[in-house]
Amino acid sequence: MIEGRAEITSKKERNKAEIYDMAHLRSPHNKILEVKKLPTLPKIAYRLLDLLSGEPDVNELEEIIRYDQALTSKILAVANSAYISSQKEINTLERAIVLLGFREVSEIAFSICVFSVFKPLKSVRNFDVKEFWLHAIATGITARVIAQALDVEDEEFFFTLGLLHDIGRLLLLHLFPERFEEILAQQEKSGRQLLAEEMEAGLAHTWMGRWLLKRWGLPEKFVLVARFHHNPFYKEKFLFEPAVIKLADLIVHNLRLARLPGGQTGEPGPLLLKLGLSEDLYQTIIEHLSFVKESISEAWSNVI
Repeated sequence: MIEGRAEITSKKERNKAEIYDMAHLRSPHNKILEVKKLPTLPKIAYRLLDLLSGEPDVNELEEIIRYDQALTSKILAVANSAYISSQKEINTLERAIVLLGFREVSEIAFSICVFSVFKPLKSVRNFDVKEFWLHAIATGITARVIAQALDVEDEEFFFTLGLLHDIGRLLLLHLFPERFEEILAQQEKSGRQLLAEEMEAGLAHTWMGRWLLKRWGLPEKFVLVARFHHNPFYKEKFLFEPAVIKLADLIVHNLRLARLPGGQTGEPGPLLLKLGLSEDLYQTIIEHLSFVKESISEAWSNVI
């Protein structure tokens, strides 16, 4: 009996030794799981997200924002841009809410909170952080326009879904800057989609974004969009929110609303058909975005 126990103990020790020997083969995914200190979303962002998902409450919105002077000044900077503003200057938070509306101000505030999370990040060759955020904002605006065209019940979520769809790329730059530069260099040589190069390196931004948003405790639809916005036809299932974001992403890349390498490509036909969006309505969306694309950049550049 003692001999049997000794044999089991010996086997366990051998297994431990094998695991130790394989430590150098751990995937980047496992390294991510070991990270103790991650970028965290400010508490104010959660409160804003709750406001966006419920009934409009102007008093609570003012209460959340008014004592954060830096946030207020950035909201007013965006509000006074050519893209959003009327002819009259918007010089108070109250006036911004009256003229722009509850939802618009909430979305601007949420976006600025998210920008602050990755503010220390520096651009690298072929990947400009400012251009990344312009792409994210344009995707959010486009997604909201698509949701409105489709008369979606919870359209207020689509701007923030678009804003965060590629967040895994910033996490990749944050955790593995040198590896990300290698991936970018390889993409420049191959001309393939950046996601293809990320997958080959075991660092897909879709997986990383899913993981981060899950850690942040955001609603499941955000997690699904991060994971499946390149592939909304997953295992013969059609995922509506990821499909809207994929279409928005395609439009933004095709219109070159921001300069990012290796973006999504392809024909929108299958998505339009599945979403029930007519070709005429699709062309109207394209024309609208073509008209406002310069002012989107102007509006947001100073706060990113």
